[in-house]
Amino acid sequence: MRHFYWTLLTLWLLGLPTFGQFDPHTVLHSALVLENRGNFETAVKAAKAAIDSGQLSGNELGRGYIILAVACHGAGDLASAQRAFEHALEVLKHDREHPEDYASALDNYAGFYTDLGQVDMAAPMWRKAFQLRQEIGDHTGSTLSLLHMAEFALARNRVREAEKCFEKASNEAEASPDLDDDDRAFLFETQGLIAIAEHRAPAAVAAFEHALKLVERSRGEQHWLAGWEHTFLGKAYAESGDFRSASANMQTGITILDHALGQRNPKYFAAELAYSRVLDQFGLHSEAAQMRASAEKAGKHYYGGQCVGCTINVAAFR
Repeated sequence: MRHFYWTLLTLWLLGLPTFGQFDPHTVLHSALVLENRGNFETAVKAAKAAIDSGQLSGNELGRGYIILAVACHGAGDLASAQRAFEHALEVLKHDREHPEDYASALDNYAGFYTDLGQVDMAAPMWRKAFQLRQEIGDHTGSTLSLLHMAEFALARNRVREAEKCFEKASNEAEASPDLDDDDRAFLFETQGLIAIAEHRAPAAVAAFEHALKLVERSRGEQHWLAGWEHTFLGKAYAESGDFRSASANMQTGITILDHALGQRNPKYFAAELAYSRVLDQFGLHSEAAQMRASAEKAGKHYYGGQCVGCTINVAAFR
């Protein structure tokens, strides 16, 4: 009875008919729209309603599970996210006609593990996704896979490898006719991260400023991704020694994340942890310790028994 109630509530929230005219394809698209806006809990309900209708099959069912998994992840339900990702892979791995969907499932599942601080689990998925996208000539998808591989290299302090991946990603981007603002922002983010690793602070600031403008144009100034971009930019300013700008951007980013996702979301307390490191860098050790303790406590409470070995991954901005 409770499940039926939530299904009806979801349809009401979406403004769709509840009897006789249920269209799971429309509901699934609405779930994707809600997810992109950061309305994860409502997106979960919509995706579940579409999947549970029993009217989806093949790659569309696989896409439904991907949308559900990403929405569950955003809503903080790690166990449900993992189950949905596994369902997506099971549905799509034998679908020879839609390898791009299987690549998308691998890519998003890798992002899930990255957010948990388990990048070694993510790396093989990114490589497989890249291989599939290369085989079908998907330049946009290949660009994103290469950028993820560059971030993995940076996480392992392999800066030269990250540079090579980024160079290949830039070449793929030039050959892509449908790169959007979010994709371009990801390019600038990776460029900024490499610049920070090489201690080129001005280049990092410029790259993250470009990324922020692109996200604000595509998503709006109050979207949680804009909050992340401010956090990135704050880190770059800290690298340049400009504490005032670093602190201002970090605070703005945390405020946006609070409004968009709430303080119980891992992205919020990951940003707090990043800010605590900036405070430490500039000698504000007492403030840093207080913020770090708060973030670590929130992380332990959030992960709890949901997964073993999970950590707050400050670099998991995607």
